Amino acid sequence: MDVMKGIRVPERLYKGVLWLVSIVFAAFLVGLGNLIIGDLPQVQAELNRDQYVETAEVKQLRGQISALDEERSALDDRRELLYIQQRQAAEEKQSATETFEAWIKTRSATTDPTQDPEVIARTRVLEQLQQNERSISSSINALDTEATELSQRRSVISEQLYDAEDAGVPAYERAYFWQELQVFGLRLLITLPMLGIAAWLIVKRRKGEYWPISRGFVLASVFVFFVELVPYLPSYGGYVRYSVGILLTFAAGHFLIKNMRQYLAQRQEVEQKAEEERRKLVSHDEAFKKMSSSVCPGCDRPIAKMEGTESNFCVHCGMTLFDRCVSCETRKMAFFRFCMSCGTTAETEVDKPAPAT
Repeated sequence: MDVMKGIRVPERLYKGVLWLVSIVFAAFLVGLGNLIIGDLPQVQAELNRDQYVETAEVKQLRGQISALDEERSALDDRRELLYIQQRQAAEEKQSATETFEAWIKTRSATTDPTQDPEVIARTRVLEQLQQNERSISSSINALDTEATELSQRRSVISEQLYDAEDAGVPAYERAYFWQELQVFGLRLLITLPMLGIAAWLIVKRRKGEYWPISRGFVLASVFVFFVELVPYLPSYGGYVRYSVGILLTFAAGHFLIKNMRQYLAQRQEVEQKAEEERRKLVSHDEAFKKMSSSVCPGCDRPIAKMEGTESNFCVHCGMTLFDRCVSCETRKMAFFRFCMSCGTTAETEVDKPAPAT
């Protein structure tokens, strides 16, 4: 059925090139739109979370925590120094104890009474070393207690800081939401006029001379709508997104139902006319396209086919689909302008001679 397409090869090539022009034109429009829409956030100052979270109270609490951290760091240094001193005192006490015990054994062996004052002196030195170790341990315990108090104070202030920061988050989220809504509004101001112009071009200029250029604009508008607008629909609890979806679905359904009713009413009105009038409403190229798809050009219903029979007429509307050449009787499509066997011009019913009586 390729011969029934009825479209000249240069014409098909020309249409392909025009489609390429439409796509290239749409691509440039989309690129320009991306640049414009991408620069929209620069219209407003960039929001910073710290502008709403870093209040005077937050800064004061941060200062208190910083002071506590510095105090804790100094305390840790002092405690580390005491630990070193404690180890040294323990080593000195251990050494003195061992020396004292060895000396006591020697004194017991000699039993020299003149050594009694030295025993007392050595005992006092050993007691002094033990007292020094106990003093260092007490200082370490005091520092541990102070460190625990600092940790508790820091924990309380940290909770206050968290609450103070959390108090500024709602204001930041509201400001961010309104900024996004304004940017979306700017996107909408760019996209809606494009969609309106695209709809007008489809309705009014679809058969116009410059339709390929208009078609490129329509393609760009559809791309901008679905890629640059729909993914950025603000979601306020889902209400905005679903409301827009409901409205678009209702509008599309209403448009399709209305056009289907108009189409059915038009087809019913056309089918009531005489065949000659209906044939005048079908263009030559349109008839070839529909016949190549096994569709009746008169009623758009499938052409009925039965094995062993020739379908010359539409069983639904009665339109003549195939007839025979008046010269050579070759079966041909009724919309052929010339016979494909002998080249005789196809005649209409008006031009045919009246049958002999």
